[in-house]
Amino acid sequence: MLHITINGRPYQAVPNQTVLDACRENNVFIPTLCHDPRLNPFGSCMICRVEIEGQRGVPLACATAVADGMVITTESEAINAARKTCLELLVSQHYGDCTAPCMLECPAHMDVQGYIAHIANGRYEDAIRLMKETNPLPVVCGRICTRICETKCRRRNLEGTLGIAYLKRFAADIDLAKKPPYLPEVLPSTGKKAAIIGAGPAGLSAAWYLAQKGHAVTIYERQEHPGGMLRYGIPSYRMPRETLDAEIGIIQSLGVEIYYNVDFGKDITVESLKAAGFDAILLAVGSQVGYPLGVAGEENCPHVLRGVDFLGAVTRGVQPDFTGKRIAVVGGGNTAMDCARTSMRLGVERVDLIYRRTVAEMPADDMEIEESQHEGVQFAILTNPIGVSQSGDMVNLELTKMELGEPDASGRRRPQPVAGSEHMVEYDYVISAIGQTQDLSFIGPDCPVETDRWDCLTADRHTMMTSMDGIFAAGDAVSGPQTAILAIAGGKRAAEAMDRYMAGEPIAAISHAMTGPDFYNHVRAKDNADIDVETLADVERVEKVPMPVLTEAQRRNNFNEVELGFSEEEAKREAARCLACGCADVDECKLRQYATVYGADQFALAGDLTIHPIDESHAYIQRDRNKCILCGRCVRICIAAEQGVLGFVGRGFDTTVEPSFSMPLGEEKNCIDCGLCVSTCPVGALTPKADVNLPTTAYLDADGFSITSIADAVAQAKAKRV
Repeated sequence: MLHITINGRPYQAVPNQTVLDACRENNVFIPTLCHDPRLNPFGSCMICRVEIEGQRGVPLACATAVADGMVITTESEAINAARKTCLELLVSQHYGDCTAPCMLECPAHMDVQGYIAHIANGRYEDAIRLMKETNPLPVVCGRICTRICETKCRRRNLEGTLGIAYLKRFAADIDLAKKPPYLPEVLPSTGKKAAIIGAGPAGLSAAWYLAQKGHAVTIYERQEHPGGMLRYGIPSYRMPRETLDAEIGIIQSLGVEIYYNVDFGKDITVESLKAAGFDAILLAVGSQVGYPLGVAGEENCPHVLRGVDFLGAVTRGVQPDFTGKRIAVVGGGNTAMDCARTSMRLGVERVDLIYRRTVAEMPADDMEIEESQHEGVQFAILTNPIGVSQSGDMVNLELTKMELGEPDASGRRRPQPVAGSEHMVEYDYVISAIGQTQDLSFIGPDCPVETDRWDCLTADRHTMMTSMDGIFAAGDAVSGPQTAILAIAGGKRAAEAMDRYMAGEPIAAISHAMTGPDFYNHVRAKDNADIDVETLADVERVEKVPMPVLTEAQRRNNFNEVELGFSEEEAKREAARCLACGCADVDECKLRQYATVYGADQFALAGDLTIHPIDESHAYIQRDRNKCILCGRCVRICIAAEQGVLGFVGRGFDTTVEPSFSMPLGEEKNCIDCGLCVSTCPVGALTPKADVNLPTTAYLDADGFSITSIADAVAQAKAKRV
């Protein structure tokens, strides 16, 4: 045995071993992409750099034999800089998306590509199971989500974006109708108790994940029913109440208790909850306080309403009589559209939506704007209120015309009053829908949590812990009024931290999701507009399946759900449009893992790329040369298996790995379908096709080593053929 030193510690090694093998045998990590223990060293990836005392530079561990007395360093500034440079060379010529852009854009990082593939194949239970790993409210989000994911859909470059939310709703509605619906496994009781303040999307999400971990979860809700803004801020023609209650009921079926009409800070306090034995508390109080118009005379006008109060009153059935009335709604966001469309259903004569910019600058979803106009809402754009007064039962709203100047901090052109354009318009009611804030009246000696300059609760963005130990916060009270899916994501993140906290584990150690911004994600282009349309030339153009909806006449004077949902045939047709942008090897890709560790930048050394079509000709294997890093493992293992199907073609940056005579892999007669090439590929260049198992078990284990020898794989493949 040889005596060596690795990172200052003594080890033993076998003569003729490489430094890489010696380190691995002694459980010392050295990254490599071209090494397979079944093959001889090749040294093509160049990232297994080390330092050896007495030698210059940073030699390759796979190409250096150990010697007695050798002193080896595997991590240093020089080593890591060399590894980073090599990795940046590799990723500069690597073309594809690690994670589908839609999944990256989703605040909850839902596996959009995965659940759509399940829907396309008719596996609806698998789809809902995958959805609920990251979102316990897919029925809700399938209806009211702002569809951020769809803005990044690559189909946008063709005939139109994929109906992701529609498909989510389809599978979720099927599950909701089942008796019983899908329920995840619940771990045995931990004996720990978690209290959640607020039964909105953040609180419900946290409850779902905490209950699965075996914790006793109790939600305290100030209103008389659960849902938060899902119930009191979203009209029932978008989110039917019985449907909302049914999905919340699934969460409760995990053992979650909800108490209503409980005011935190009055009926219960942090002190009383701790005295009752709760081990962790989540503040998920939402943003349900509407902003006033902020103009002179408003305080003396009882017919000037705030948007969220108006929508809540309609939910409770205590709204003013709008029959035959003229209504003004001030604002350009989704709440303003909800107020305007709700007013139209209450028998009004006319609804004017007043907005100080143009339609193009409205923050509301395009779909909401279009639906408002379709239902008869009149848009008074480039108009702004400057004063208001009450005259009997009428409101005199003083307005001024606006013009757009230079861009402001939001990037939108700043609206400026037009001199001399002031005028008065008379309305029965005026609704202010210009934003919301949160009621933080519970903050005091009992709950001295810190807030920021926007009056939001301050919480660590990774752990959601507030300034008080054991007190967490999530949702709109932390972010300000945002989307339901962002609140759901925050609730899940808080649940993960609370679970660790109650187990006595360090919550700072929570690992970020591999789909998150802290994990390396290679992209084909930074924006959809940068995609080379030529790479989509062979994609069949299929028009988006429209959502069946009620006609304008069918919507009048009622709150029936407007969107009717997909049929099974429509859902499968729409799901089939998915381009499956994300890599099938995303969770095992070594290039991605090392690029994360060493901070490689995809665009640091970017140059010209040759884009190759994906080879689908093989019955079991998909071959994507765009992702190949020329590590040579597939070529060498095919030679070692005495098949010789694959080889290098070309020189320099034009080099590719090809079957004989550059024919499609499926036409190569020597291929015996052993799967060894797939088993050794460290990236997503060679992957098994969906719903197809290779004839052998030649796959990598968790450490990246094949669980099948070359001889065994060949023997199994040949036996299967016979």
